[in-house]
Amino acid sequence: MYVLELDESWENTPFLFRGFQIRTIKELERIRQVAKHAWVEARSLPDGIPGDTRAELVPLIGKVDFRQEIEQAQQTWGEALEVSRGLLDAVRLGQALDIPGVKRTIEGCVESILRNPAAMLWLTQIRNKDDYTAEHSLRTAIYAISLGRRLDMLPRELVDIGMCGMLHDLGKIKVPLPILTKNGRLSADEYLIMQTHADSGRKLLMSTSDVPPAAVDAAYCHHERLDGSGYPRGLRHDKIPQVAKLVAIVDAYDAITSDRVYSKGRSSLEALRIIFDAAGTHFDEEMVAHFVKLIGIYPPGEIAELSNGEVGIIIGCPPGNKLKPKLLRVLDADKQPCRERVIDLATNPKDDQGKPYYLYLVHPSGAFGIDIEHYRRKGLLVPENL
Repeated sequence: MYVLELDESWENTPFLFRGFQIRTIKELERIRQVAKHAWVEARSLPDGIPGDTRAELVPLIGKVDFRQEIEQAQQTWGEALEVSRGLLDAVRLGQALDIPGVKRTIEGCVESILRNPAAMLWLTQIRNKDDYTAEHSLRTAIYAISLGRRLDMLPRELVDIGMCGMLHDLGKIKVPLPILTKNGRLSADEYLIMQTHADSGRKLLMSTSDVPPAAVDAAYCHHERLDGSGYPRGLRHDKIPQVAKLVAIVDAYDAITSDRVYSKGRSSLEALRIIFDAAGTHFDEEMVAHFVKLIGIYPPGEIAELSNGEVGIIIGCPPGNKLKPKLLRVLDADKQPCRERVIDLATNPKDDQGKPYYLYLVHPSGAFGIDIEHYRRKGLLVPENL
């Protein structure tokens, strides 16, 4: 994208020249800091971006505080979840997929993440196990967009990777329900049937207009692994599309951290350890490194159990000490509600008995029946350092 003019005097910006090319998200964010609108040359836009050959006025997305963004993000999330449910229903009923509607929804998610990624990432922590398939598709999209942002993808690319996440598992609707919901390990024959969802998704998306080619690749290849141990084709390394490598990581993370009919969700720390251990064999090492930094060892919204048995909600970690999070204590040592208190482990605090606090265990969001949104709505919880 080539910038022709800003709505701010050039002397008041850090740019050396009046016109310049934008190639990365970081460059776009530099512009957002000094201007609200930019005139760009539409001829320089990548293929597939709407517009004619005239210069266009493009509103720039400014960064906002978490408190400002969370309300808009919740509305966008709710709309996106309805779209995700609608996609699943359409597949079940053999109806046409509303791909333009999916794109509009994902564009809203991208805008929210560019304004403040903490809001959407916070919402991924609020889960309804009875709506797993629809929520999984949406969370995969949010994680994919957020990881793409860290990888300096352009906005158009973020929309595409978000659509990859939203559409990647549609083929599972073709898998018999007794296999999808089996409370136990699949037999060899059942596992082969489960594997067919990748090809079913490919065929479904290829027969639908307006689907980005990348979404077809993601649906077909998100279970391929670098060492050739994946399915359906046993592809290796460079034979696996980049979008599929990215979706593979975020899909696995969400599956590991979610409650399923056959297993309880694990903490983010456990999930990241599993993915990190598989970097270079199953998953792309560079993408894994960026994803670990994106999520963090102790992400906001997870539940921390302290050395004395008290329990709190993780708020964030100080930049210089990622191993000692700040948390909001909400349960006492008997796991009963108590007066809320912020505990910053980086300051080496002590409990009421004068003993130093330390982190004992980390549990998935929702553990001990804690409703993290309840405390956010009370104004006691503002995620930090995302």
